[in-house]
Amino acid sequence: MQTLKNWTLDHENPDGITLSVEDRHLLHIIVLEDDIWRVWLQKNGETALDRTWLISPPATPNGETGRPRASRDGFTCPPVTISETADGLTVSGSRLRLHIRRPLQLIWEALEHGAWQPLAADRPTGAYELGRRRDDIAHYMTHDDRDRYYGLGEKAGTIDRSGKKYQMRSLDALGYNAETTDPLYKHWPYYQVRSAAGAHYGVFYDNLNTARFNMGNEIDNYHPRYRSYHAEGGDLDYYLIHGENIAAVTKRFLHLTGKNTFPPKWSLGYSGSTMSYTDAPDAQQQLQKFIALCREHAIPCDSFQLSSGYTSINGKRYVFNWNRDKIPDPKALAQTFRDAGIRLAANIKPCLLHDHPRYREAAAKNLFVQDSDSGAPETSMFWDAEGSHLDFTNPATGQWW
Repeated sequence: MQTLKNWTLDHENPDGITLSVEDRHLLHIIVLEDDIWRVWLQKNGETALDRTWLISPPATPNGETGRPRASRDGFTCPPVTISETADGLTVSGSRLRLHIRRPLQLIWEALEHGAWQPLAADRPTGAYELGRRRDDIAHYMTHDDRDRYYGLGEKAGTIDRSGKKYQMRSLDALGYNAETTDPLYKHWPYYQVRSAAGAHYGVFYDNLNTARFNMGNEIDNYHPRYRSYHAEGGDLDYYLIHGENIAAVTKRFLHLTGKNTFPPKWSLGYSGSTMSYTDAPDAQQQLQKFIALCREHAIPCDSFQLSSGYTSINGKRYVFNWNRDKIPDPKALAQTFRDAGIRLAANIKPCLLHDHPRYREAAAKNLFVQDSDSGAPETSMFWDAEGSHLDFTNPATGQWW
């Protein structure tokens, strides 16, 4: 990994600046809102992925093809002032101020009660690293053992992530240990900080690559205490979000990413689920017994998650297939649940096994994620056997699905 140290001012923008780093890379500081600033490093002046599916400010919903990574649509982009200092530059906004020092280090301050207060800082002994022969990227920030970190999505263990390590590598972790297992299902590279000084902010990395978060767990005596983000590829593109408390930071984070779809009322109630019913040879009868048991024990139930056993052929699961031996009449089954006031949600998986009845059809239409070397459909292990994942960035895939 190459540590980035040397930089010069490439040019100023109304809403930030662009630096030339090591005479080959570009580092953009972009002020999207008074309390939301972006740091985007382009290796060799290029973008690893020119689109994003994680950023969706108000009134700018993303489609299947995502949003151009360089887009500022949906943000006010307030003006800033740029000034030179003895050891670098200072970018000043109305609520945040950023000092850029040499060797490359970013130091953030927030305006609190009429005075500038320390907020966050990069590690002074090397903050940004790029792979020389690989596509890895890394970012290091300072750590205080009194800092508290929250977030990173669905993770095992305590809600306080301080002093731990985590991976962003989505796995189907059925049966995981609620205290120790990592990684789990979801990829959410965002965390919030309550600093030792009582400041609050969030850091969000817009990157879907496999990544590692060190939340003050590592100790390297060649450096002061630090936390870090390391991804196997993609863009080093992150957002710093400031607020007076955790709730305020969360609201501003949602301004950046968009809010959740408002759920139907029934989705908030008890939802039943078990693999044993649909894996049973008499699945339809077992499922109907569940309804009877709910009535017998006066258990209100608003929905039932139909596990993937209903799709089985000779012990393997094939999305869109109904096993008529186990469930002879799917329509009648659905009606039985509906009459009981229970919404039936069928488990579906975005992958076709290689011997799926419609695999060749999907391959002929180029609907799968492609292997970057061969151009053929990617192959990976899935439930029961190898298969190929469908590429939903292709509008034709969504239509076929």
